[in-house]
Amino acid sequence: MARNTQDYLHRCLKLHGEVTRLRYGKTQRLDEVARKVQDTLAKGDLWEVIRAIHDHDAFSADMFGPLPAQIESKLKGCAWYRQWQDLSERKLVTGLFGVFRQIEPVSMVLRFWNPECYGIMSSPVATILGVRPERRPQTSYSTYLKSLRKIGKERSFKQTADVEMALWVLQVGVLDRVLPLEQADPLKRRYQRDTALRQLATHNLTADLFARKKLDVAEALLATKVEVAGQLAGVEFELRVGKRAAQGHSTDVSLVSLARLIDQGSKGRLRRDWHHARDIRNRAMHQPKKVTREQVEGLIAIARKI
Repeated sequence: MARNTQDYLHRCLKLHGEVTRLRYGKTQRLDEVARKVQDTLAKGDLWEVIRAIHDHDAFSADMFGPLPAQIESKLKGCAWYRQWQDLSERKLVTGLFGVFRQIEPVSMVLRFWNPECYGIMSSPVATILGVRPERRPQTSYSTYLKSLRKIGKERSFKQTADVEMALWVLQVGVLDRVLPLEQADPLKRRYQRDTALRQLATHNLTADLFARKKLDVAEALLATKVEVAGQLAGVEFELRVGKRAAQGHSTDVSLVSLARLIDQGSKGRLRRDWHHARDIRNRAMHQPKKVTREQVEGLIAIARKI
């Protein structure tokens, strides 16, 4: 990782207090809250830890909503309450989420308990990382943490919470221009040259999509990227025709005529449908702007039947 790329995120971290002052009207001193939590941990009581976070005037915990009155009794009624620090990450996140029913306050508790490993989940940082809301918020938070930890390891941050704060400043202070232009613009230019961070965000945005079968991806892209959908469907059509014609034997479609494979692997109306799909496939590959959504839908439908 180039040093100048590292430096701009570390510079963002140093601006965290200033950006919180500009954004919230007072400086958020998260290190002081973390120290108070560490002092409270001597008692080992999770409820006292949560109270220490919410009662500290150096951080506005209520930004994630007020602390519900029933949280204390729900927490203390959990079988794992006395051994919460010994739980695995997955079980602790799941247990806390079962009590709070929102991932943001869960992440806040974890961040102040162990800033070396955790960060607060916030929409500005999720935006930078390309982490989208999932049906299970715990899954989103897991992806979020993996991304923070990856950046922290590659860019020599001391703790995961520092990465989260740096990225929060990047989004809120720099990209949303809470900082004055003379401070924001040089950092923005560094971010625009930060290929690795943008690649990580792209991976997070597309990982779920491209884990699906190619035809499912093509179908998902029909509404917005007809050209890409046609190319994906065309590739899958080739592969399926090749496998069908070879009857289970290895066939390299790129080395033989697709038309010959179609003649070899089909007959009658099926052959006509396959040749029609081949025509669409050829346009999708060589003249993608001339392919319509209806044609790509037909190509997908025929490929599914092979």
